[in-house]
Amino acid sequence: YALKKTLRSLATPYFILNTIASFFHPLLRFTPGLCNWVGGNCTLDFYECEIYFFVICVVAIKNRRCVSVESYLSTLFVFAKAGAAILFYKMSIQLAIWYTIFCIVLMVTVRTPSFEESSEMKYFVDNTLPEQLKNDKHSIWVVEFYTTFSPHCNAVKPIFGALSREYTHDYMKFGKCDVLKSHGVPESYDISSSCLRTELPAIIVFEGGVPAARIKQTNNGKQYLMSYENLKRDLQLQEFYEKALEKSKNMKSAESNKKTENKKKK
Repeated sequence: YALKKTLRSLATPYFILNTIASFFHPLLRFTPGLCNWVGGNCTLDFYECEIYFFVICVVAIKNRRCVSVESYLSTLFVFAKAGAAILFYKMSIQLAIWYTIFCIVLMVTVRTPSFEESSEMKYFVDNTLPEQLKNDKHSIWVVEFYTTFSPHCNAVKPIFGALSREYTHDYMKFGKCDVLKSHGVPESYDISSSCLRTELPAIIVFEGGVPAARIKQTNNGKQYLMSYENLKRDLQLQEFYEKALEKSKNMKSAESNKKTENKKKK
């Protein structure tokens, strides 16, 4: 099921076209006929091997704590296309110029796909989060504290969206709080919004209006891998979801009993 969801998210123009652009150079170099057309044999020379090895090392280092396939590929595309541009320049200046123009047009016209999240996802700014928790203590709230410019927050975006789609319920709701637009709110829940610290993203599960479980990107100097399975397990989302189902069942039962009593009185 998880594999199907991942493949479905990758079947978009952004990933398809960027995959072609990233691997266009090896495609030309190893395809009989095409490699001769660009003026060379169908093998890599020492310089090309160096560039490929450098790109592989950089991508491996940048993605060493990657939490999603989409984030991994996005980083790969950047460095693979940069390496390809350098190699095309070595082959032909005209070819390098055309390839660079193609990559620029691709970057401008084909945007990174916005990952689906629950249609009931609520965004909090200013002091709206504490007010919501105060007025809706019957619901369990799962809230992500984030900033738009943080690479860690952007990497977790599709994972938090997938969790919201799976666990959103009448009594279990998901929200996101932009720390730069909610001054003082993150600190009230022991989350630093300072750019010098790497606690973001942080996710807190609120039950009865108070924190019941929490995860930070960095806690006591140790980084946490925010993968789908890790968040699901360590935030105990399945247990909270079952509580929400039980609460919904009890509320419906109470309403049914109340209607029955009213009918008897009549």
